[in-house]
Amino acid sequence: MNYFTWLGLIFGLAALLKPVYMHVIPWDENAFIAKAYADKRPRWIVPVAVIGLGLVGLTWYQHFTAGVDYSLILTILFSLTALKAITLIFDYKRFHAWVAKMLSKDKGRNVVLVDIGAGVIGLAIVLLALLVY
Repeated sequence: MNYFTWLGLIFGLAALLKPVYMHVIPWDENAFIAKAYADKRPRWIVPVAVIGLGLVGLTWYQHFTAGVDYSLILTILFSLTALKAITLIFDYKRFHAWVAKMLSKDKGRNVVLVDIGAGVIGLAIVLLALLVY
């Protein structure tokens, strides 16, 4: 299996299963999200975001050097995660305010909708990884 198959399966399954592990399994996911993105930026966020940016860089490197057909599709989709990483590093207060607003409105209903959207995109990525790469 090539890099893009593995990336698509891991990234896609994580997104596809997000509605399940965040909302179907009985636990207080809103409290978890509120704690993970506390008012003061937790120390783990910057190293994890930097590692994520490194993986995006590695993906672009693989795209340009591996010669895998249609790798640009997954490279661009995966690169969208860099937006969150950059926001977490450079504008955490705005990100925290957005998350807090979503959690407080309608008992976190918007969080569920975002996670369902992530699940649909995850399904598309898994299919892409299995059928194209």
